[in-house]
Amino acid sequence: MKYLLAAIAFVVSAQAGANDLARQEKIAKIIEAQGLHQMFQQQLDQSRGQAAELGKDIYRKVLAESGIAPGQENPRLEQVFTRYVERCSTLFTADEMVATWARFYGSDLSTADLDKILAYYRSSAGKKDIAASQSALVGFSQALTGESRKRVGDAIEQLLADMKAAMEPAEPAAGQDAAR
Repeated sequence: MKYLLAAIAFVVSAQAGANDLARQEKIAKIIEAQGLHQMFQQQLDQSRGQAAELGKDIYRKVLAESGIAPGQENPRLEQVFTRYVERCSTLFTADEMVATWARFYGSDLSTADLDKILAYYRSSAGKKDIAASQSALVGFSQALTGESRKRVGDAIEQLLADMKAAMEPAEPAAGQDAAR
């Protein structure tokens, strides 16, 4: 009886593993059909250039707020800052993003659902949907980057103002001067 239960457990676990493998293969095909790798790579490529520009803007703003006159900048320091911002903007590769997406995608979908989704992305309408998404990504990324630059710039201005205020000597509380 023990051997029979062990054999059944083995068959069930082997079947579950095969089902997981089949699901992973379907998800990989959906990801390929969606063009996610290309979309993630395109987004990463855009963010690198935009991060470099943002880094230079932030660097100049910090210098201006610090009282450093134009022409007194330190090009090496600017390069260091720009490289830092670029590294922060590309913390992941497209492959890593796809792998992470695949781990979470479809956990609530049945195998039949995955088959239908894959069929959709392989259809004419699905291919048009993918092309529209890829096309929209360019404008979407540019719009978010522009707004991010503005918001980060505002946040840095506020940070510098707060730091400046925090470094000023505290005013004595009312009545402290009279006690001295």
